[in-house]
Amino acid sequence: LNAKFRIAENEDVLAFIERENPSAHDDVASVLTASAEGLPDVQWYCPDALSYAFMVLHTRDNRIFAIAFGMSGLAYRVPPKQIPEAAAEGGSPCSQIGADWILLAPWPRGAAPQAAAPNLRHWSKIAHDYVVQL
Repeated sequence: LNAKFRIAENEDVLAFIERENPSAHDDVASVLTASAEGLPDVQWYCPDALSYAFMVLHTRDNRIFAIAFGMSGLAYRVPPKQIPEAAAEGGSPCSQIGADWILLAPWPRGAAPQAAAPNLRHWSKIAHDYVVQL
């Protein structure tokens, strides 16, 4: 993982990446990047796209706020007070990453991978705004 991400704000997600060495299907990675379209100060990082490595979204100051992993793993870092709202929308705590991470479905149940879940832009903005304030 790129050394620029080794900051305190990324401790939980870096531990997950180092422990799991996750890959990411290109469908879930595409949904991740699309969820952040139009947000200011957002960049993506994938250590090896040709090998389908994981993908993260981060701010210009390298604070990671979302990750795509596996066939459909999509997690966003959200304020703890908003985890119940995310759970009400079908999200689940992503404790394998950290206490303030929520796992969301990248597409509606039974839908094609190209049909991104409609709430992802909302959660991407919340996650982005959260890490900017950390």
